[in-house]
Amino acid sequence: MNPTWLLVGAVYALAVWLARRAGLAELRWRVAALFYLLVLIFMFRPMTQQFVNVPVDFIQSLPPWTHVTRNHNVWNRELNDVVLQIVPWAHQARQAWRSGELPLWNHLAGSGYPLLGNGQSSPFSIVRLLALPLPLGYAMTAEAALKLLMAMTFTFLYCRRRGYEELACAFAAVTFGFSTFLIVWLHFPLVTTAVFLPAVMLQIDLLIERRTFGRFAFAALLWAAMLFGGHPETVSHIFFLAVLYLLWLRPPLETFLTLAGAMVVAALIASPFLATFGEAVTKSKRYQELKVSPNLIGYYSDFPSQVILLQPFFYGEVPFEKAWGPEGAESITGFAGVIGVAAWLGVFLRALIHRKWRSIELFFALATLLILGIILAWPVVAAAFHKVFFMAANARLRLLLCFVLSVQSAMALDLVLKQRAKELLIGIAVVAATLLWLMRMAFPNDYNHDTAMVSMLPSLLVLLIAALTPLLGKWRAAGVMLLLVVTIGELWRIDSSWNPVLPERLMYPRTPLIEKLTRLEAAQPKTNPIRIVGTGPVFFPNAPAIYGFEDVRAHDPMANGRYLGLLRVVTGYDPSDYFAKWVNLDTRMLDFLGVKYVVSSPRATVKDPQRFPLVYDGKDGRIFENRDVLPRFYPTPNVVLEFKRDHFVKRMIRHEDWAHTAVLNKLPVENDQERLDLLAPRPIDAPKATLQMTSVRPTD
Repeated sequence: MNPTWLLVGAVYALAVWLARRAGLAELRWRVAALFYLLVLIFMFRPMTQQFVNVPVDFIQSLPPWTHVTRNHNVWNRELNDVVLQIVPWAHQARQAWRSGELPLWNHLAGSGYPLLGNGQSSPFSIVRLLALPLPLGYAMTAEAALKLLMAMTFTFLYCRRRGYEELACAFAAVTFGFSTFLIVWLHFPLVTTAVFLPAVMLQIDLLIERRTFGRFAFAALLWAAMLFGGHPETVSHIFFLAVLYLLWLRPPLETFLTLAGAMVVAALIASPFLATFGEAVTKSKRYQELKVSPNLIGYYSDFPSQVILLQPFFYGEVPFEKAWGPEGAESITGFAGVIGVAAWLGVFLRALIHRKWRSIELFFALATLLILGIILAWPVVAAAFHKVFFMAANARLRLLLCFVLSVQSAMALDLVLKQRAKELLIGIAVVAATLLWLMRMAFPNDYNHDTAMVSMLPSLLVLLIAALTPLLGKWRAAGVMLLLVVTIGELWRIDSSWNPVLPERLMYPRTPLIEKLTRLEAAQPKTNPIRIVGTGPVFFPNAPAIYGFEDVRAHDPMANGRYLGLLRVVTGYDPSDYFAKWVNLDTRMLDFLGVKYVVSSPRATVKDPQRFPLVYDGKDGRIFENRDVLPRFYPTPNVVLEFKRDHFVKRMIRHEDWAHTAVLNKLPVENDQERLDLLAPRPIDAPKATLQMTSVRPTD
């Protein structure tokens, strides 16, 4: 039985009850039921049956799994990071919590580096903690469902607080909740953070309206929850919009001070993450790469990419088929329904005609222009933003675009329900004309032309119903309901292909090779932990963590940059390759890193079978044992200190005697006597140092 639907329903019902008790009476039970029903329908099989919506079919294309299955189909290769990073880190965080330990350290990849500090493990995120009772596959589904419910609920509450009709607010909530940004990145920590964006806007309104301890606490907990979501880049993007919103509203100074105080408290609450992340980020591969090659400005900003903001399937049904244009996970994520684009034009036009220079409507219309300017690399605007947010992937500012368009759809439909739809009709006409103009573009062939036309039909239907709704008189509410239904269809047609529904049995199945590795590791003395390495694409980094195997490779922007630099220089391991592969088995660095077993594809050979005898030979691959492996800790009789970096690097490349000689670039000592003791010539009759390990833990 899959109890995901029950857990999610119970948690959401409790949250709605608590919200209503706290005074948020705008959230009626019928609205909450609608949101839960939509999520349940959208994720019905993974929430109720033995299925998951994590793209784990990707590992069927990798050794060792690919050698023991006849099904090598991969539904969505663009989300491989979910399988090779996000899920293994989630598994490690969950395992730590379940064993009563703090998830601080990742000892299973890269010879050890921070787990909490890498951010995307998200061990303190609210959805991860709530889903702990479920098995891993079901837990990922539960987390995804809770994210969608939070996004819709907070959007609805924000729009209701602004005074828009309930039906219009529900429309905005649904379009943001099922926007392409949230669905494409659904299992990523950036969405764990992103779903709180409407809550940030709500807490600003609440504090401006009245400053109370409860509202202060809500703001502090909200920002802490976002930080614990594990994606500081998204927090910075949300902060950017929040600052603009505050400046536009021009509240009294006390409000700014209250929010600043709430953020200080939030930082204190989230300090376990911030402290470890702050220490790890400057040592990370990502930080070092950005110092050499800063983020590009104008990523997906050309005209073909602009078309995707209006029609995500214009160049093909990605990821189901290969697109003939710049259509992919990054570029497709700025769509929240075509009605949002028409609403933006209508809201902007109405604010200008009626000279509502200080209205919220004009703020959102102008914010849309600013966000577009950054996304589309307009001069000055984009450069200034990238200079401030130089470490962030600013193409993902599409999150803000989806949100502002969804809110403007509520504004526009609120006007429709109040019989003031003239400007919206103009917006609809402009968008419809644009779609008709796109139909006349040059296409590579007739097939691409026909599929592009088909992709636009749902949007044209949405625009048609939106244009007819104001003419329905007292039936306008029914028209908006119909418009909501067809908009859901428009979004779900795009959303449904991104997170494939797959049988739960595909969640990292154990092959005979994996079983053999498990037995070999179990036979190893507990006081001498060992590591593995996979050659080529075998066990891409992080995947072995699912089975508790320690791997010397790392596939993570937050992995230690100096460590990866050492591997690059000494072993030829190329961390600049997105899926770095280990190819050098001749290096003695394997001995030093404690690599006991080398895992390869079937029929692979080694140059030195004496050093690497074969201990497993199966259909799914081979395992070679490294007989020269060194213990994790051992005393070395010789120390070579080389201060000059170029000489040090050359020495490291040539060095092979790791068992007897340590080569250092720095010598951390507390006094001169220590330095002399370490570097003084060794007496001939001096006894050899010995070491005995009495107990070993991953972090001790």
